[in-house]
Amino acid sequence: DQIDLPDAGYVLERKVFDKHMAAEAAREGAEIRIKTQAKGLERQEDGTFIVTCESMGKTYDIHAKIIIGADGPESHVAKWAGLNAIIKPQHMVAGVQYEMCNVKMKRNDYLEFYFGSVAPGGYFWLFPKGGDVANVGLGIITNMAEKSAYEYLVDAADNCYAPQVPQAVELNAGGDPVGGLVKEMYGDNIMLCGDAASQVNPLTGGGITNGMLGGRFAGEVAVEALEAGDCSSNFLKKYEKLYLEEMGAEMQKYTKVTEYLWTLDDDDINKIAHKFKEMEFEKLTTTDIVKVVIKADPKSLLKLGRIFL
Repeated sequence: DQIDLPDAGYVLERKVFDKHMAAEAAREGAEIRIKTQAKGLERQEDGTFIVTCESMGKTYDIHAKIIIGADGPESHVAKWAGLNAIIKPQHMVAGVQYEMCNVKMKRNDYLEFYFGSVAPGGYFWLFPKGGDVANVGLGIITNMAEKSAYEYLVDAADNCYAPQVPQAVELNAGGDPVGGLVKEMYGDNIMLCGDAASQVNPLTGGGITNGMLGGRFAGEVAVEALEAGDCSSNFLKKYEKLYLEEMGAEMQKYTKVTEYLWTLDDDDINKIAHKFKEMEFEKLTTTDIVKVVIKADPKSLLKLGRIFL
């Protein structure tokens, strides 16, 4: 089925977007350390950190009053600082994506999504990027799957494009935490944001908007803490408060929806999808969508009705 959602979003070229963001930060005074990795943290008696860095074969230390960890799921920064940011295996999506050329999509101005057994616990996607180039990937919950994410991707791409012969020119893989926020997003002299804090939409797996919001709040609170001369966890808890006020209720709802969707088989998903065929999607609220789901699958009322209705 095809649904029109004008101006719903954009397909980003992350290689370009991330470099653009780094350049904008540099123009505003940030110091970009290229080819540099943080290799460890050591807390000092005054609560600050010594960060051990490695760059171009050399090792050096940086003294930091505040650390903002944005190093992805299962954050090394969180572990080094003693924060509880563990992601349960059942809440970690294994994602893998090709960038492909010679792709002939049904329409170049539409995104394609496939749910169910093609990608257990997640979905298979095709995102056009202009011309004959597209991102083709999927995410799965590994403990719901019978094979690796890469094997599912190969099968899905082959079945979707046959008899065409698109060519993969790039492959990326990684984890995507979809179980809601980590238990500890902050501590004395430290905050986590982005995937490191599991600031990811549990339903879609999207994390750019959520992570940028977390980064903004963390940056603002860091400035306030430095100006106040107080980088304690008691001061930095404002960061978590700001994030929860903005995103907490939404993430909790989407977590429940995701857990419900994991219980459905292909027939259930198709049945629900067909209920949306005649509806004006751009005018639907989240509550409207849940009402449609409940109509298609009455047993979902027990899991979703109390949350949304």
